[in-house]
Amino acid sequence: MKPILFATKYRVNLKQVASLCLFFLFLLLFVTCKKEKGINHIEWQNESLGLTSELCKKFRECFDTEWKSIPENLKKFTEGRLEESNCQKRFRESNAYKLIGNDPKLIQSSYEECHNLVMVMTCSELQSGKMDSINACVTFQQIQNR
Repeated sequence: MKPILFATKYRVNLKQVASLCLFFLFLLLFVTCKKEKGINHIEWQNESLGLTSELCKKFRECFDTEWKSIPENLKKFTEGRLEESNCQKRFRESNAYKLIGNDPKLIQSSYEECHNLVMVMTCSELQSGKMDSINACVTFQQIQNR
């Protein structure tokens, strides 16, 4: 009698393990597919990369002239992030580039509006955090953080 009980318990455990494995496999597939999903809109991708390039250039210029009080280790980190190639690479991985996280029209319009307003700001305005008070920039940042 004991071998049959052992076999029954063992089969139940195998079923549970198999069920858990399948669950995690489906979960992994779902998460992977969700991350890669996006809209392949070539015109937007080219336009947004141009806007990103201009923004990174603006921040680099302001960084070089106004942000002397930043600690050296943070300076190097920030400079690395603002390098043209890194800036473009990070943006290509973003929700805005892939048009993920909200209505594509909202993503495009908020990024364009934020870009236009940031480009006319002075470095001291950027340094003081004025960008955080612009609705389009706040909306865009929320989309990026999803």
